[in-house]
Amino acid sequence: MELVCPAGNLPSLKAAVDNGANAVYFGFRDDTNARHFAGLNFSPDKMAEGVQYAHDRGARAFLALNTFPQPEGWGRW
Repeated sequence: MELVCPAGNLPSLKAAVDNGANAVYFGFRDDTNARHFAGLNFSPDKMAEGVQYAHDRGARAFLALNTFPQPEGWGRW
């Protein structure tokens, strides 16, 4: 069994990993994420920091892309 936790921001990612999560999942702060609310989710820089933090501690990191790709933004998906 594996504990996979959501991470809405960098502090919650760190808390999940520090408290035993085997993996975390998160999304970008844009329209590729159905839950892109103010104060939540990751910029590319913060995501890189979070992935490194998780990997340094033996946890895996998953990116959630949970909206439909739009032609005008195809590069993001």
